[in-house]
Amino acid sequence: MDRPLEEPARERAGVKSSVNAQRWVDNVRDVDAAWLVQTLKRRKWAVIIPTLLATLAAAVLIMLVPSRYSATTEIMLDTAQQQVVNIQAVLTETLPDQEAVDSQVEVLRSRGVAAKVIAALDLADDPEFNPALQSPSWVRSIIASVKAGIQRLKSTVTGHVPQPLPDDIAEAQLRANVIDNFLDRLDVRLKAQSRVLQVTFSSEDPVKAWRITNKLAEIYLLDQLDAKYEAAQRATNWLTEKIANLRRDLGEKEQAVEQYRKEAGLFTGAGGFTLISQQISDLNAQMIVARTSRAEAEARLDQMRRLVRSPAGASAAADVLGSPVIQSLLTQESEVKREVAELADEFGERHPRMISARAALRDVQSKIATEIAKVVQKLENDVGVARAREVSLQESLDQLKARMAQSNSSEVQLRSLERDAAAERTMLETFLSRFEETSAQTDSTVQQSGARIISRADVPDNASYPPRTLIVATVFLLSAVFSMLAVLAIEQFDRGYRSGEQIERILGKRALGLVPVVRASGRGRSMGPESFILKNPSSMFGEAVRSVFTSVLLAPEGEAPKTLLITSAQPNEGKTTLAVCLARMRGLSGRRTVIVETDLRRPSVHRMLGVPRRPGLVELITGEAQLAECLHRDERSGAYVIPAGRLTADPAEILASPQMRAVITALTGEFELVILDSPPVVAVSDPRLLAPQVDATILVVRWAATTRDIVALAAKQIDEGGGNLIGVVLSMVDSKKHAQYGFSDSAYYYGPVKKYYTS
Repeated sequence: MDRPLEEPARERAGVKSSVNAQRWVDNVRDVDAAWLVQTLKRRKWAVIIPTLLATLAAAVLIMLVPSRYSATTEIMLDTAQQQVVNIQAVLTETLPDQEAVDSQVEVLRSRGVAAKVIAALDLADDPEFNPALQSPSWVRSIIASVKAGIQRLKSTVTGHVPQPLPDDIAEAQLRANVIDNFLDRLDVRLKAQSRVLQVTFSSEDPVKAWRITNKLAEIYLLDQLDAKYEAAQRATNWLTEKIANLRRDLGEKEQAVEQYRKEAGLFTGAGGFTLISQQISDLNAQMIVARTSRAEAEARLDQMRRLVRSPAGASAAADVLGSPVIQSLLTQESEVKREVAELADEFGERHPRMISARAALRDVQSKIATEIAKVVQKLENDVGVARAREVSLQESLDQLKARMAQSNSSEVQLRSLERDAAAERTMLETFLSRFEETSAQTDSTVQQSGARIISRADVPDNASYPPRTLIVATVFLLSAVFSMLAVLAIEQFDRGYRSGEQIERILGKRALGLVPVVRASGRGRSMGPESFILKNPSSMFGEAVRSVFTSVLLAPEGEAPKTLLITSAQPNEGKTTLAVCLARMRGLSGRRTVIVETDLRRPSVHRMLGVPRRPGLVELITGEAQLAECLHRDERSGAYVIPAGRLTADPAEILASPQMRAVITALTGEFELVILDSPPVVAVSDPRLLAPQVDATILVVRWAATTRDIVALAAKQIDEGGGNLIGVVLSMVDSKKHAQYGFSDSAYYYGPVKKYYTS
């Protein structure tokens, strides 16, 4: 049974991924210097023509662009003077050096400076900067028409008709457009490793570019001076107002302090302390003295009492107290005691003088005791006085402390008011100091702009834009490179076979030969290859067909095949032409050769050889005709042909029948070579049914046309069907183009070997 046509497509998709991967590997493997040179040489016009066209177009377009001339002036910045005055606490902080320089770059690019230059040079009346004064060109007309159309479309869709702008807004937009055009031509950049600004302005007029650049530098310096003066004035005015406010606030806060001090009674004395604090301090000092005095008096009293009670008695007390009366009485006592002792030794105890002496001794001792008692009483009085004074001082101190506790809360509020006043006073002093610095530095600092022109612009001689030579050269190089890359990419994406080397390396099959395409001329212009080989058997084409058969005879299987199936992967690859030419070539050589037309669907062999289609192979298989009736002789070559015969509903059944095998066997016994022309392998299953019935199969591939995955699928189907695929033939080879690829088999039919061919 015949397989459906969708089945070959599914098989082709099954091997497509692996074949694609292998194809990429093989393409990359083919890339080398020789391949690059050969490819570019072969496709040189595909590189030269686009390159020349792109270069010519770029040259024409660049000539339409108006020239611009650039003038440059250089300004050096002194960032140490960028700060107007030394009032960091008043104005914003001084920027770091790099940020200050970048800020000046932006000042030069600012719209304010641009507006001043435009006003100074009346650039608003210059058509180069004022689009309203420019003469309409076809490009502007087209753009204006497109914008108007879009606006009308929007008005139609939304129903909103735009109203004309008021005169003041329209004038503001016009000024903004002039400034935008001015800034588009301005370039300000910082020179590397310096504080020098390069100010460049471009214009269609070199003199205008020179004037604008220098005027811009001058206006920038004046703008710097104006900015410094305005900043100094603002700082001075702000400081004056701030100082006045601080003075008023300080007076109010000091008045509040004194008023609260008066209301709370928190008067201060020397040293800034309140009176209560000073009184408490004094009483504390007096209290310490009183406590010390009381302790000393008590100590003397206690000591006196101990001495009186001691055995020494009055004598010890006299030494401690140091009283002259007691000392005198003690002396008298000693003299009386000595007298009593002398009288006792001399007269005895009862002697009147002895009695009188003892009475005198008692009188003296009584006086001593009386004096000691007086001293003790005095000491006791001193102790009492000291204690009373201490108590009195303690009471006074307690009273002051009570008053102090009451005034503490008031002092908290007072200290808060005093701190506010002190802070206000400090701020006022700071601002007064800054005001003095500002006043001292304004006159000298404002006169310094912080920048100076170190190089003024000159009138430019040559246009700076557009760089025509560079652009044209760049377009030439880029177009050449892109063209070469495109050519190489196209070559890399080439999916066909162009040489026998690729067949053997990629497909793994023998390359039996390359058959060139036939280009007949003159009277034989309409002559086909099957007729051309009869008239020119020694031509390049004839030798190619002969070389194919030689390769078949030299097949590595050993014995030369007697039955040969010629097929292709797809239609129109030259398989039938090769089969007919091969049969005629063998017939011209006197070899009995027959070609069997097994393409029962679209037969064409009978038309090439000019024989009737019926009776043919179908009639022979079905028994409607004998072999002798179906054999037709080609009178021009001596070869025989069996045409396809009538149409049949199931060609596969005919070709797979035992009768087909019998026909092939019968032809093998009668002819030296039996050639079967079959339909394409991928299209139908007929070749896979015929391949096992013959000795060898040849796969014809159209040069540079049939894709490699289709060829791989066809070879796979033949092998899987049991056929003996002995090789592949590349047909319809353009020998001239093939020679440009530099393959080793390019020398077969081109170059010095051409002289071996008759035509």
